[in-house]
Amino acid sequence: MRSLGRLFCLVGMLGTPTVGVSAASAAAAAVREVRFSSSGQPLRGYLCRPDGAGPFAVVVYLHGGRRRQVAGDPSETVRALARLGYLGFAPIRRSDPTLAGHLTDTQSAIDFVKRLPAADPRKVAVVGFSRGALLACMASTRSRDLAGVVVMAPARGRGALDRALDSAAKVSAATLVLVARNDLRQTDHVRLSRAVDAALRGAGKESELKIYPPFGRDGHRLFFRVRRIWWGDVERFLSSRFE
Repeated sequence: MRSLGRLFCLVGMLGTPTVGVSAASAAAAAVREVRFSSSGQPLRGYLCRPDGAGPFAVVVYLHGGRRRQVAGDPSETVRALARLGYLGFAPIRRSDPTLAGHLTDTQSAIDFVKRLPAADPRKVAVVGFSRGALLACMASTRSRDLAGVVVMAPARGRGALDRALDSAAKVSAATLVLVARNDLRQTDHVRLSRAVDAALRGAGKESELKIYPPFGRDGHRLFFRVRRIWWGDVERFLSSRFE
């Protein structure tokens, strides 16, 4: 595990640039591991706040993976969010693989970070990858106070995504959907991403779909690191939602 607070200048897979952290931004990029509770279950997460007094708009990053697997880069993502001026929080879900437990963890994480003194509870967005993207979709049908939702290569969750999309009319936040064109190895994440966008648009909601060129041999890995090719779109979207 990377030591907390260490600064990295990342080298992208297959030459794809990642978002690095300069020494000048060190004060705004100190990542802390924090503890919170979800229905009595002790959990941990990564928190990174910008320099300054706040309060700051909040962005919650939901990683991919099941059980003890953590897919994506929670600590570097919250660091990158802090560099944009947001209070970034990435909860690490319980190892219990049930979606119901993970959805509870997601809501508990949102509630936890909203209560922090540095947070502006009126400005909260969620960014999710793979299983975290599925949870972001599910949460967006239940939370009326989200400013925006970013869905990156969503998982299907044995039909859970379809059921969430049946409730697309309940979504109040604008949504950005991102996927690589060759994200087909585990399942057809391109089709699932198109389905999210189509369901939201069909319900009269604000949605944008962006499909990136093929990435390596497995497009799912595009979102394993914070890469400039997609991070710029996330930055633009969040800025528009927090204006």
